[in-house]
Order: sequence, then C-alpha cells, then structure tokens
Amino acid sequence: MERAVKPWPLLAALAVLGAGGLYASGLAMAPGSFSRHMGAHLLLSLGAAPLLVLGWPRFRPVVAGPLAFLLLNAVTYGVHLPVVYARLMTPAGMLLESLLFLGAGAVFWLRVAAGGLGAAGLLLAQMAACALLGAAITFSRSAYAMTTPGDTALGGVLMWVVGGFVVMAAAFYHLLVQLSVSERRHEQAT
Repeated sequence: MERAVKPWPLLAALAVLGAGGLYASGLAMAPGSFSRHMGAHLLLSLGAAPLLVLGWPRFRPVVAGPLAFLLLNAVTYGVHLPVVYARLMTPAGMLLESLLFLGAGAVFWLRVAAGGLGAAGLLLAQMAACALLGAAITFSRSAYAMTTPGDTALGGVLMWVVGGFVVMAAAFYHLLVQLSVSERRHEQAT
C-alpha cells in the first residue's frame, strides 16, 4: 500500500526559503528594504508556520488561545519596535528573528488547528492585531531610519492588508466549519 505524500511540509520549506531570499536581498540593499523584510516575516509566521502544522497532523499539543495570541504578538510587536528592529539588522539577528517568527507562528497555528469557535475568535483577534500594527507602521514613516519612508509605508501596508487577509480567510473558514457542524447537529436532532 502506497502512502500519499502530503504537500504541506514541502510548501512550508519553500516558504522558509522564500523568506530567506527576501532577507538576503534586504541585507544586500542600502538602505535595507523594510517591505521585503516584512514579506519575510509574513512568509514565516503566516505561511510556513501553518503549513508545518498542517504537515504534521499527529503533533498537536494543546495550546491555550490567549497564550498563542500573546506569544505571536509579543514577537511581532517587539521585533517591530524601531530600536529592536535596528539591532536585529545583522545576519545573526535576522536568524534569531526568523526562528522567533516561525516558532511563535507555529504555536499560534497549533491552537488554530484545534478548531472550534476559539480558533475563529483567535484569528479575528489576530486580524485586528495585524491591522493595528500595520497601520501604525504605515503612518510612522520616519521611525525606521535604515529604510526610505515609502518602503516603510509599503511594509506597513503588507502587514495590514496581506497579513489581515490571511488570518481573515482562515477565520472565515473556521466560522463556516462551525456553522456546518451546528447545522448537522440540528438536522440530527430533528
């Protein structure tokens, strides 16, 4: 009997490689590209992390929703403090940042994978968190001195729109699943 190969680990690896490429191209630029850097963050926390979770369905430790939310946002908001961001602009700092985003993202998506209304609520809260930080970055163009104001604004828009869309789509999926489960229960009861 042949086992089906799951595409999720390969897709996760490709997302990690894509993030690495964005980081590398950002390091080579003077000033560094904040928007590419933001793209790498999004690939790691909202691309590679959920794909890794999907790729290993047998590994599902129980993660509390508030803990998952706080961890991902502590990393996301902490790394985007201008002073912290400037200090992490070294190869070692970017590796640390990558591991933080991938790890915190995996914890977040482990909770989401558990399903239920809690997953949908967690995703909606994360959508608001992405929008808030993305908007703050978009309109604080001079906070990141190592890049141009336009590039900073583009990075903020990426987080605001792309990051918000990814978690909104996942929240919509989880809400539809909950409605379907509720409908089936109702049909069975009648």
